[in-house]
Amino acid sequence: MAKKLILLFTLILTNSLIFAQAEHYDVQPKFSHFLTAEEQLQMFDLSVQANQTVRNVPPAPVNSIAEFQPMEAVMISYPLGIPISLVRSLSQITQVKVLCNSNSQVNSATNYFNQNNVNMQNVTCWNVRHDSYWTRDYGPWFILDGNDSIAIIDFTYNRPSRPNDDVALEYVIDYMDITKYDMPMVHTGGNFMCDGYGTAASTQLLLDENPTQTMSSLQQMAYQYLGVDNYLIVEDPMDDYIYHIDCWGKFLGVDKVLIGQVPATDYRYEDYEGAAAVFANTLTPWGDYYKVYRVYSPGNSSLATPYTNSLILNDHVFVPQTGSQWDDEAIGVYQQAMPGYTIVPVMQTAYTPWENTDALHCRTHEMADRNMLYIKHFPIIGIHSADDEARFVDATIKALSGQPLVSDSVQVVYRVNHGEWQHLPMQNIGGDEWQACFCDDLHNLDTVEYYISAQDLSGKKEMHPYIGAADPHRFVIVGGAAVPEVAADEMSYLLYPNPVTDHFVIRGENLSLLKVYNAVGQLIMTKEMSDVQNVIDCQSWPAGIYQIVISDNSGQQLSARKIVKL
Repeated sequence: MAKKLILLFTLILTNSLIFAQAEHYDVQPKFSHFLTAEEQLQMFDLSVQANQTVRNVPPAPVNSIAEFQPMEAVMISYPLGIPISLVRSLSQITQVKVLCNSNSQVNSATNYFNQNNVNMQNVTCWNVRHDSYWTRDYGPWFILDGNDSIAIIDFTYNRPSRPNDDVALEYVIDYMDITKYDMPMVHTGGNFMCDGYGTAASTQLLLDENPTQTMSSLQQMAYQYLGVDNYLIVEDPMDDYIYHIDCWGKFLGVDKVLIGQVPATDYRYEDYEGAAAVFANTLTPWGDYYKVYRVYSPGNSSLATPYTNSLILNDHVFVPQTGSQWDDEAIGVYQQAMPGYTIVPVMQTAYTPWENTDALHCRTHEMADRNMLYIKHFPIIGIHSADDEARFVDATIKALSGQPLVSDSVQVVYRVNHGEWQHLPMQNIGGDEWQACFCDDLHNLDTVEYYISAQDLSGKKEMHPYIGAADPHRFVIVGGAAVPEVAADEMSYLLYPNPVTDHFVIRGENLSLLKVYNAVGQLIMTKEMSDVQNVIDCQSWPAGIYQIVISDNSGQQLSARKIVKL
């Protein structure tokens, strides 16, 4: 009898603890992530309403702020849609702004966070009514406007029956005391990614949800409000209800993109490969082709693999994990693509399960650093002739803190052929413009790696690229004439990335044989090719220029290519 009473007490205590935990999580969301039938009927009227929005255009020039630029905080909601472990991790590295529906929820969140060792010095609970935890979708988009101020772009949220979500941003703006501009476009954060250099990408959902607009008018708005002059509209390969680009793709940097990958037996395989090819054949704002990284995301119904639905927050990347056999491989892809960053796996919980269409990116939102040290630079990359007498490093550097730059802190840090890092001072050439010059003699096949570093008197210090020495800009010197470009009509197969560090990909149909020659014409590799995709390991190759020669199934030699190994 005593044993039965002990067991009963244990069950009651366990259930009480589970219930106590559950009340801190939105385990029965009021709304679905997908568009309800009622909302579908309202979408045309929503587009009409958006088109009638009084236009409040920011002063030019406008630069959208990318997820991988400096951030001051992250926004989440309470009751939680993310594990408490993620809240704890975020609170260790940045400010956490928590949307709560009432003062009682503020108290509940504060108590729960304290009990779970969240760093409360970095947590602020805002009394902001909201309908859901998808802060990504209705949260703020940040720009640097022509007044050199960080501001917010407010779009018409594409969920018309969720008024609290749509209005929540107004209260966030009040709490932040920040300028807002109203953009007359129906949109959502999960279907928008940008690079801070004028390129953005969304799926065709943008066109579907703005039937009263033309593609031309949408592009014009994107330019006026976001500084986007290259808007990529990509067919969604996922074939699911959401059509959000963050479910299968993600900008990891200005010239890096992560695209999901499904098995060749999946009916969506060609669609995923087509999406990857769009970026592989698109020039970045820096003048090179996108480095396309792939993460295996079969996305079966029993165990989600939402690996592109991650959060970049300064020098950390939080990647959703589900216990899938592909979790570790996904972490490895991020480590390869983003050297120098701290990659943090975030396991789902019973209260916060990740889905293929809804993981931690959907439920968090980074917030731009309003006092950031803003650096914009178009890097020297690729192949450069030794005949060039000067290679100028130009940068726009703005201290948004209002404090002046420490003049001798503005410099180019560089090394040649993986030697010692050296420092090259940059000179102010007027206003926010700075310049340095690689005017020293450089020799054939020299590899130059560099980054820009600057600091202001407020203590802000930034680098470009953001992670600095761990993943610097690179260019290679070639003696004599520059390597010729490949003509557009010779694109019989895809080869990327180029330059390359450890492996490159060749994609095409009816490919048969690969031969690789070094700079002096020696054959160093012969390899049989497979149709569609081939991954070539070149880690052991010495730095230099190589010629790629491919034959098709008929034995005909296709156009030769040059590739640079760094």
